[in-house]
Amino acid sequence: KTMPRWSGKVGRLLGQGRQWSRTSPYARLMRLDKPIGTYLLYAPCAWSIALASNAGADCAATSAAVPLLLSFGLGSVLLRGAACTINDFWDRDIDKLVARTKSRPIASGEVTAPAAVAFAGLQCLAGLPILLSLNETSIVLGA
Repeated sequence: KTMPRWSGKVGRLLGQGRQWSRTSPYARLMRLDKPIGTYLLYAPCAWSIALASNAGADCAATSAAVPLLLSFGLGSVLLRGAACTINDFWDRDIDKLVARTKSRPIASGEVTAPAAVAFAGLQCLAGLPILLSLNETSIVLGA
């Protein structure tokens, strides 16, 4: 089965145009080759930040929102990746039996179950500073 072709940095990260690199199963485990889930997670965040900052009304409000937008964008990639990793870990036995999912990295054996758990932990750990940069109410709600 061929993977979809991506151009630019994502295509290079996924190793397209050459043999799959060692990091490629992890990029596929995060579903970097299918970014729609990240967009759907990020869209409400960006929309609420834009509304709360009254973006476009004045330059100070807009420039104050930019770091939050970047943080939430990175958080969307990391935590969606962690969720996909954990989902694939939990469903690894079922994924082996389903034609659509048997080529996923854990089901196919490209990534071991302990490595997947460690990778999910690393993604969550990488997202922790983003959560801790928010105010106390947001931290309690996000935890």
